[in-house]
Amino acid sequence: MCNLFIPEEPETFTLATPAGTWEFRRLPGYLKSRDDILCHSMCGTTYEAYKTVDIVGSRSAALEESLNELLPLCLGASYLTAMTVAPNGGIPGSEVSLIQVGDHFPRVRGMGSGHHTALNLTDFKADMESFVPAYIRVENEENARLLIHHWLDALAFWSLEGLVLSTTTLLEVIAATAEDSTQRSLGTFATCIQCAARRFGLRPLNPDFRKMRNDLIHEGTLSGSRMPNATVEDCAALAADTLNWIDLYLHAIFGLGSPRAVRFGRSVFQGVNAFSLD
Repeated sequence: MCNLFIPEEPETFTLATPAGTWEFRRLPGYLKSRDDILCHSMCGTTYEAYKTVDIVGSRSAALEESLNELLPLCLGASYLTAMTVAPNGGIPGSEVSLIQVGDHFPRVRGMGSGHHTALNLTDFKADMESFVPAYIRVENEENARLLIHHWLDALAFWSLEGLVLSTTTLLEVIAATAEDSTQRSLGTFATCIQCAARRFGLRPLNPDFRKMRNDLIHEGTLSGSRMPNATVEDCAALAADTLNWIDLYLHAIFGLGSPRAVRFGRSVFQGVNAFSLD
């Protein structure tokens, strides 16, 4: 597995999923990969994943059930760590070595040290063991795969403007999902976002983010007629607040409860390049 970095860095750990138990073992080159990932924003192979398939009834059905968990395992680990976790080959003798995992998996890229939701192994295991069955259950109705991929795209930004646009895409998906859930037209984007918040009992989304987005789209700057005199720090803090709101939403749809901590502090994106502001 590429870019899988676990709190407490265990030599081995297991995850219990609907298909059984997955075992993860640290690779001999782990320390070199760790340095590449955390210190140089590179990618590295860190763990091997093992799953023994218990054949009860159809062999093909049992194998398919296990293989179908690879995607939610990778997406869950990617979401919980804000790093792109993906398989990069099969263990000798494994069925996985005979297949291509496909385009639904994260594209491996350097994401620095990520933004972790769990600070210890126990919490990481609990969140992963909740995420996997929840993802399988809500993948289609909540556009879960699309949301996780755009979440990763947002956090792989090159500029504050890119972060704002990718975050806007996440909000658009959330708004469309809220409208689909009611099976009727809700009208404006703002109304759809309000509906999304009510579905899961979330705080309202700060409307200033949409003002900033509209300034960028219509006037080519993060601070225009709708958000006059906004500084880079103001815009960065607003982006962080919006991503924290999306974190609340994603935790809700995956049944993870409230986030263990605020993932994005007010100053986390300060110092990011903003090419549309003086």
